[in-house]
Parts: sequence; structure tokens; C-alpha cells
Amino acid sequence: MTDFADWRKFDYDNATIQLWVFKKSSTSAKFRAWHVRTDSDIEDLFRSAIKNETSRITEHAPYSPLSQPNESSCLVHPLESSEGLIALLDKVDSPEAESSDAELKHLKGATGYLVKFQSGGNTVYGIRKTAPSWRPTIRKSLINAVFKNGELSATPDESFSFDQHFDFYCLNETILVSSKRAYESTMSDKKAYERSFQNLTLDPQFSDLFSDIAPLKAYVGTNAMQLRRITVIQQKGLYLRPNFSSRLNTVSSARNWGLNFDSNNKLVVCEQTARTIMQVLLDHRLLSEITDTTYDVPDAEAV
Repeated sequence: MTDFADWRKFDYDNATIQLWVFKKSSTSAKFRAWHVRTDSDIEDLFRSAIKNETSRITEHAPYSPLSQPNESSCLVHPLESSEGLIALLDKVDSPEAESSDAELKHLKGATGYLVKFQSGGNTVYGIRKTAPSWRPTIRKSLINAVFKNGELSATPDESFSFDQHFDFYCLNETILVSSKRAYESTMSDKKAYERSFQNLTLDPQFSDLFSDIAPLKAYVGTNAMQLRRITVIQQKGLYLRPNFSSRLNTVSSARNWGLNFDSNNKLVVCEQTARTIMQVLLDHRLLSEITDTTYDVPDAEAV
């Protein structure tokens, strides 16, 4: 992928740097953002941080609701798929935003921070969710102190911690995700999954699989992982296949999966069977032809 290679070889040493803090907004703008003035020492630390990350991350894989990066990889995701990040970039790139310098109150309780690396007409954005110590309720319980000349002294100065890495990056039209949980939390993707699930439960082609869909809704709830799984279930659409319920009933009986069906051959969801039903709809309950053993797997790639 060109953007991945360009992200790794970007000229960070000679890039100009801008730091922004942002908070979520309930308006259509989605975010509010403020520019934070920085000195050369801070800017050099940001350069060092992202260069360490480009050295560490040597692989990339497609982003999907269930995919996870490993210690040397990231997940790639088209920018057009993230309304949240598009809104945030529009905010920090708008001409009028250049004069919106941050005040102390803007840093306190910030959702996250964004660092713009600009060089040769190109821009890399590094975004990080802020540490808990940025929250006002937690900051009130902290004592700021400095150790100088062999003595620890209290200081009224406010301090903010920046990590040596970012949660996700953007270059051109590509998002590179190194921390999926932070990315989805910061960009509010979980809310999109919740809306998708709500729409799916109203689809007769899906809801008619069950004698009562309420137990499945209760099982999924607002759990982020379950909502991701539901998204994949909808994408795969196995339940749309002809005679899906009849086929599932036959296999369940033969393999002793313990699924229950009513007189109309509809699935009966209960606490004991909900997990199995999810695995089946994901097509993640697989049979080894070598050992004749059935396995539940976290993800599946066709060979």
C-alpha cells in the first residue's frame, strides 16, 4: 500500500509540527479543537515518537470489525469510512482554526490530541486519546510536585502527559490504526455499530430467524465486541441463504450443539445458546477434517 510506505518514509525530521487538543461535541460538527503552542523540545519529542512507531510497525492488514493489530502491525482503513475523523480533520485544517489558540481550560478534560506533521505539501496526522490524568475530576485528586536540588516540592503548575506513541494516523485517504479500541472510542464508531444493530433487528429477514429477538438484543447489549460481531454477521449475510434455519437445525442436531427451535423452525435464543448462535451466524464454528473436532474461532479467512 502506497500510503503505508509513504507514512513510514515521511520526512519527519524536517516536518513542521502543530499540536491540537480536541473535545467531542454534540453538534453536527462532532468536535471542537484548539491549537496548542509548543516549543522545539516538545516538537522534537513528537518527531522521535512517530519515528519510533514507523520503525516498529512493519506490516499492515485490512481493517475489519473483528481484526486486531499485533505488536508490529497496524490496520488500514479508508478515510471515507470514518465520519468522525473526517469531521476532526476538517476542524483542524479550516483556515479560521489557525487563530484558535488553546487555553488551560481547553486542555483539561480534552478527549484527545492531534499532531500535524507537514512536509513537502503532505501531512501526516497522529492522534492519541488522552490519559485519565487529563480529566478534571482526576486532576483535582492529584498533587503536582517537582524534584529539584534533592527536594520534592509542591508546584501549582499544571502538567499534561503525552505518550511516546499514537493510537492512529492518517495520510492522504488512509487511516492507519495501531490501537483499535482507542480509535473506535475516540471516533465514536461504537455508536455507529449500535445504530447498525438497531437497524438489523428491525429487518424482517433477520428478526424472523428467531422466535423472539429480545433475548439476542439483551445478550449483545452495548458490548463493543458483540456489536462488532453483529456488524460482521450483517456483512456476511449467512442468514439470507435459502433454508438456512432448516440446515442449521440439521447440523445442530447432528453435532449436538444444543440449539433450540420452535415448531416453526425458528431459533429460540436463551442465555445458554446465545454465544453459539453468534458463532454460527459469524461462520466461526468450524469443523476440523483432521480430528473431526469442532472449534470456535475468533476470525476466519477462506483458503
